[in-house]
Amino acid sequence: MRKLLFLFVLLLTGCGLMVTPTPTRTPRPTATPTEAPRYYPTLDASMRQELLYRVPKPKAYYRKVSLPDGTIYEMFSLMVISSGKVETLKAGKYDLDVVWVYERNLNAAYYPLVVGVLDGETYTPYYVGYTGEPYRQAYLAYLKENGILERGRRLFPSVSDKSGGYVSLYKRIEWDRCGDGTYCQLGKYMQDTYGVDNWVTDQLMGLYPIPEGWALAWTWDAATEENSDPEYIKIDLP
Repeated sequence: MRKLLFLFVLLLTGCGLMVTPTPTRTPRPTATPTEAPRYYPTLDASMRQELLYRVPKPKAYYRKVSLPDGTIYEMFSLMVISSGKVETLKAGKYDLDVVWVYERNLNAAYYPLVVGVLDGETYTPYYVGYTGEPYRQAYLAYLKENGILERGRRLFPSVSDKSGGYVSLYKRIEWDRCGDGTYCQLGKYMQDTYGVDNWVTDQLMGLYPIPEGWALAWTWDAATEENSDPEYIKIDLP
């Protein structure tokens, strides 16, 4: 009854009573969630042990080479072993054909090595032993027919330049000084995006998680019947 009476008084007084609005709290801006870094799977422990047992610890990757004409080149070169797994990755504007490789260094690592790059309408083969036309299908067919990427085959990525150029012992690889071609620009993209060049040159790959999307973008040679002893061409892998 009292409640009804109170409501009746409010109706009679009209605006005589003013309701003070409850102040609203200004919402705080929420942080935009960022995607967590993603990494390639780590090398299987049993395969790591196989590599450490079967492959001798390498010497330093840096070398200085003098040609008969007196020209001096500085380079980083290493040996990796093909896993036989080939696929295509996207890296910025580039489509990369890659082969997954094993590297025995101070530890052991598993990561993709660039086989060839499609940049718009232009294809760039990375195997220096290929002398055919730079057409993607023809190049990949050549690699398959000749078993270049077969599991266990030794591959030899390297990066080099004349002394005083973009490759040196102390500054490693200065992709900004390399040039404007696909090879140089892809190398620069990989370093600017992932920053792991020094891990490779210092034999540290495998000691840290390898960021997903990265690939070793160095040209490479392969052990074949023409340049190697038959027993050296491949390593038996489980």
